[in-house]
Amino acid sequence: MAHLAQVASEVRIGLKLLAVSLFVVAILFIFFKGGEIAKNLFFPTPPAPPEEKFGKLPEVIFPAQDSQNFEYRINTLTGKLPIFSGACIFFDEKYHCQMKVYKVKKKEPSLVALKSARDKLKLLDFTENETRLSEEEYQWSNPSGQAIRINVLTGNFKILSNFLSEPPQPLIGDVARKEGAFELVSKLLENLDLETEDLDQETSTLAYLKLENGTLIKAQSLNEASFARLDLFQKNLDGHKVYYPEFTESLMHFLIKGSSSLPIVNASFSHFIADSSSFSTYPIKTAEAAFEDLKQGKALVFANDKNVKLIDIIDVSLGYYIGDENQQYFLPIAVFKGKGFTAYVNVLIQ
Repeated sequence: MAHLAQVASEVRIGLKLLAVSLFVVAILFIFFKGGEIAKNLFFPTPPAPPEEKFGKLPEVIFPAQDSQNFEYRINTLTGKLPIFSGACIFFDEKYHCQMKVYKVKKKEPSLVALKSARDKLKLLDFTENETRLSEEEYQWSNPSGQAIRINVLTGNFKILSNFLSEPPQPLIGDVARKEGAFELVSKLLENLDLETEDLDQETSTLAYLKLENGTLIKAQSLNEASFARLDLFQKNLDGHKVYYPEFTESLMHFLIKGSSSLPIVNASFSHFIADSSSFSTYPIKTAEAAFEDLKQGKALVFANDKNVKLIDIIDVSLGYYIGDENQQYFLPIAVFKGKGFTAYVNVLIQ
């Protein structure tokens, strides 16, 4: 009995020591955590400065357009312009905003680039009338009279044909659906050994067209369509949408004729890929500063009705803009949206 009493006493002592230890650990945790919270509250850590590894960047160059005389009113859900979450940090009584800038992936010059292009195009039957257009651009044709003009270094290309002179035919088959058209184009790009990982089938669009008086116009339905236009759009870059010089059109588009053994009758493929291993952070404007630029006309504007003079801004977000062959970086922009209205504003601070 004495032995059992001794064991019970030792157990009680052990439990008391464990409780005291846990209490001390909890006090220390609260002390240090509370100290960290107090430090961040009264002596916050300043945000890391933008890296700006690429030096001064070129300005975003938007296509020229007529001057716009719109007035703007903020009509978001909050009644205010947003704080760009993930990009802006409040410190020292103001917001500090920055965003990654990505270099466009470049291919190194190759002595076998021309031969490689010939080999790939041979599989597609483009073997005739080889013509050198520039140091990097060549053109070939096929027995059906179609021509392909390709940059043998970048792989960007155009397909040309006299499809407007041919009698229109109903648009039939799998290519009349977006999934079928995307698969057809994807196979072409794979045959040309081009990268497709960043292309997004979900956001890509298919529009039905018909021929009227020698011109392609929008068809109201598939039943009256003779062609389908597939515009390829890229997946989000670092969580932000990629935008092009035309709001509803991509730099990568294909005109498809369903009742043909050569269904792609016209195409323009200018594909710029962000180099995920080559980026740097740069300072950007707040939504308020970008809004001031919008009011001053420093924007690329798309408006369905140019007779409407007062635009309600209902949404503002960040995105990346890519324009043409001369642009070496994916550059950040602010995108202002209203009813039937979209505008791109450069947000880089240089």
